[in-house]
Amino acid sequence: MIFIVIISLSVLVLIHELGHFLSAKFFGVKVEEFGFGFPPRVFGKKIGETVYSLNLLPFGGFVKIFGEDGSERKKSTTTMTMTTIAKDSFSFQPIWKRSVIVLAGIFMNIILGWLILSGVFTIGSPEHLMLNDVVKNSPAEIAGIKLGDIVLEVKNDDSVLKDPVKSEQFVSLVKNNPSSVFELKILRDKQTLDFKVLGRENPPAGEGALGVSLTDIGFPRENLFLSLWDGLKRTLQMLKLMLFSFVQLFTQIFINPEIVGSITGPVGIYSVATQAGSLGFIYFFELIALISLNLAVLNFLPFPALDGGRFLFFLIEKIKGTPLSLKFQTIANTAGFVFLVGLMLIVTVQDVIKLID
Repeated sequence: MIFIVIISLSVLVLIHELGHFLSAKFFGVKVEEFGFGFPPRVFGKKIGETVYSLNLLPFGGFVKIFGEDGSERKKSTTTMTMTTIAKDSFSFQPIWKRSVIVLAGIFMNIILGWLILSGVFTIGSPEHLMLNDVVKNSPAEIAGIKLGDIVLEVKNDDSVLKDPVKSEQFVSLVKNNPSSVFELKILRDKQTLDFKVLGRENPPAGEGALGVSLTDIGFPRENLFLSLWDGLKRTLQMLKLMLFSFVQLFTQIFINPEIVGSITGPVGIYSVATQAGSLGFIYFFELIALISLNLAVLNFLPFPALDGGRFLFFLIEKIKGTPLSLKFQTIANTAGFVFLVGLMLIVTVQDVIKLID
């Protein structure tokens, strides 16, 4: 499973880089290298002006565009005319062309997410009830219930709910019998487990008698045209939700550092992907689509080292009439990259601790 997850995430990154590559080629900007994976290089072949390389580390890929860092602006033109430089250099293109090239990766991730979600709607998926949150120290957590568990059956005295259990049925049953014992049959990692959970009469506000949050998953198959439309609507809904979540995260992270605990990193993604895969590959593909949209929104944020940060620099250049200094851009992007790497390390450690617990 880990191999499938790595390949899937690598494809998302490659699709993102393909957007930069295709848009640069379309505008006649020189692409020096299109790399599959990250160096050290295993193999490379030059076709036209571009080297296509296969690299050792299989984590996505990269595109090296001539003039992307703007450094050739300072070079002497004694051996190369300015016209020659400007013709195929990224940094000498009009701002709108540079913006399209920078944002093309984001566009590709959105298109990929939309197409995958549309495919999911076309195929359809089995309906289930999933636990998307288990409150700490709640009756459910004490009994051994975990986030991501699938509810196959609920028993309470003579009342029995069977898969597919609907969230409103579950909630109604618990509300009518809050302090009684509930027998739950749970699907977890392809195993069926049985739990007994004793509800509570007066739970804390917002937690419920068992201390779980529910979500209905799955949907019937649709025809191609309807699935494309529903896929588009779902894509726009998720983009809006993700953008709001990221803005909230980046505005709160310096005020409330504990919010970092809500972020999921590579290890957490693998854990969720494994659970999704245990439900069937249709759920796994849906997860990959959401990660692709997540990647698009993340890169659109106006933060240094991200595509959105570079786009912000272009907007500032348009307003002031001249580019920001190369030194400033380098420092800002380096600082942004260090921050993001540090954040990823913290999140990864948290993910590992959660798995151990």
